[in-house]
Formats: sequence, structure tokens, C-alpha cells
Amino acid sequence: MDKTPIIGLTMGDPAGIGPEVIVKAFQDDTLPLQCKAVVIGDARLLQATAKKYAPEVSIHVVDHPSEGWFQTCTIDVIDLKNVPENIPAGVPSVEAGKASYEAITTAVKLALNDEISAITTAPINKKSLHLAGYPFPGHTELLGHLTNSPQVALMMAGNSMRVVLATTHVPLEQVKSHITQERIQKTIHLTHEWLTQHVTAVPNIAVTGLNPHCGDGGIFGQEENEHILPALKAAQTEGIQASGPFSADSLFSRSGIEKYDAVICMYHDQGMIPIKMDSAGQGVNITLGLPILRTSVDHGTAFDIVGKNKACAENLKMALRTATRLAQSTLALQ
Repeated sequence: MDKTPIIGLTMGDPAGIGPEVIVKAFQDDTLPLQCKAVVIGDARLLQATAKKYAPEVSIHVVDHPSEGWFQTCTIDVIDLKNVPENIPAGVPSVEAGKASYEAITTAVKLALNDEISAITTAPINKKSLHLAGYPFPGHTELLGHLTNSPQVALMMAGNSMRVVLATTHVPLEQVKSHITQERIQKTIHLTHEWLTQHVTAVPNIAVTGLNPHCGDGGIFGQEENEHILPALKAAQTEGIQASGPFSADSLFSRSGIEKYDAVICMYHDQGMIPIKMDSAGQGVNITLGLPILRTSVDHGTAFDIVGKNKACAENLKMALRTATRLAQSTLALQ
């Protein structure tokens, strides 16, 4: 019996490059040998996109993930029939936000019911999502809401490092108020738990500071002394191998960063800049703290290149392969 996990691939914002990178990914003859993916989205749009960019790719509509053919140059699709033919390409819209949301909620239900083993998401547009009445900062927070997860964290895996963000899509002026001992401690726990399940029995975790030079003894800020250090000490007393806080500039610039299984950063750009430089645009987004597995591409909807045949599918294929590998490691423990 074939026990290869089935991955639910959401189409993302239909006005973005999601449909294009999906049909291009399925041009790869090796993809069905590496993963079994079912797209959750609009079959008509995928058919039209395939005709334009990948005419050898066919669309196979299914009612259930188990009905997929998983064949070369064939996209198995759970057709939500939720994208109007006249939807404007390359711009945010209510219709695009609604379609994005419906694909995600369908995928989450399938995953919670064990009908798929993991979710891989094509990019969504936050403005479209908000226009449609779903005021979430992004996938991470939306998935946490849909799965009733009390705290989630964004991990980005690159070529030689993994970065976890203590805060995600938060305005810079608000980051300071989100840095609490409880949040840092929980982020350390989420990171440790994920690493022990998927990477190593004894993870080595680094934690950055918030302020320049980690506050320099309190001269540039007290967050390190009041929140980050107590969280680290609490984690260490539990046997978690976590060290820091380190100044992010020196930590990421020196050799030896690869000895850490993950680095926890305090805010979005502090972690995303080094990981994107490390991965050269091929990083994979992984959500920690969910009862389901989720990976995603390391790029947005790229409205500026929609319809220009410039979108590359390599990052999506990497996200699908990563979801399959993580699902297989999870199934092996059951």
C-alpha cells in the first residue's frame, strides 16, 4: 500500500503568480515521484493558466484528495469554483481575497481530518484578504486562528540556517511591546519541540537581542535584561540548550552560525534579511505551533510580473518537497 503523504497545495491569491508557479511546477516530470500534491483552488483558472504557460499540463478535478492520479504533467484539483472570469490580474480585490481565504480554510479542514498530511501554500495578498473582510496580518496568524492554536511562530529554513521569529507582521514601533518573557519562552519551546521532532534529539538554539549590542548593559534598552535573559534562563533550567542573547549583526556575520539548529530573532527584518541572503530566494516557510504541518514559498504574489511569464516555480517545488519530508518524519513516529 502506498503511504506517500498527500500534500494540499492552496492556489494562493488568484490575481498573483500562484497559479503560474503551480502549473510550471507540474511541468517537472520528477515532481510526482517526490510528492503527491492536490491543488485546492479554481480549476478553470488553472486550466487557462496551464494553456498559456504549460500546455502539456492537464487538469484533473477530484472531489477528495484520495482520488488524485498523481501523474506526470497532471494537476489534481479540488475545484472550489470561486474565481470569477473577469477578476483583475495583478491588483488586490475582494474576490481574490475571498478565494484565497476559502482555499486556506478548505485545506485546514482536510488536514485536521487527516485527509491530507500537510499544507503547502502559494502566496496570498494581505490587502486582498483585508478587502474581503479577513483582517489577518498573514498566513501564520490566519492558520493559528483556524486551528485554535494559542501561539504560533514563523520559521524560515534556508541553505545553512533556520530562523524563527518571535514577532512577525508587527509595525516596528510596536515590536517592543510584544517582547515579553512569556512570548520569548514560548517561542523557544516551539522551536525546541519542532527541532526535536524533525532535526535532532538535542537542538542547539541561539537567541538574539532586540536592541543594538543587546542593550549594552541597559544603556540602549532593558528588554534583554527584563525579558530575554529571564526567558533563556527558564528554558535552560528545563534542559533546553538555548544561548544568548546575541547581537544579531555579529551573530549572523561570523563563521560558526551553522552550529545552531535555529536562531530565534526578535522581529521580522532582523531574521528575514540574513535568511533570504542565505537561501538566495529558495527558503521555505514553516509554521510552528500548529496541530498540522504547513510549508510555504519564500516570496509574495509579485503583482508586478503577473502575466509576463517571469515567475519561477523552483521555490514552490522546494516547499512541496519539504512538506513531504516533514510529513514522512511525522508519520514515522506514529
